[in-house]
Amino acid sequence: MAKLSLALDRDTAKLEQMTNYGKLSVQDEGFVFQAPKRGWFWQKSPPPFSAAFAAVGEIVALKLDLITTDEVVFDIWLDDGRSLRLWESVEGFVELDTAFANHLPHYFRDWRGVVIFPAFEENRTVIFHRSLEQVY
Repeated sequence: MAKLSLALDRDTAKLEQMTNYGKLSVQDEGFVFQAPKRGWFWQKSPPPFSAAFAAVGEIVALKLDLITTDEVVFDIWLDDGRSLRLWESVEGFVELDTAFANHLPHYFRDWRGVVIFPAFEENRTVIFHRSLEQVY
């Protein structure tokens, strides 16, 4: 019985690692993304990615077809040249979307209806661009 319990614990740990997409935390003036430790080559988690809302230059939302499911992602470009792709499976994604709507002027709040439908299409959509008054 102890061997079965050990095997189940090991399988549970593997499943948790496979479904850990990282964690987002929203702060007053920006956000921080902590990527998970992945694979044997990471001795520790990579450093966190932090950005101020004022540094966000552009956000593109799109849908990826993963055969059995779809995943919405944000491609985010910052004024300093850094970029980040965030998947909707990341803990804190919904909170970040809300924070973007509250902090970024002209953020396209109704992007979901455009990006999610129609099915089987990427539906790449600019939902924020700092130099544009309206993106959609």
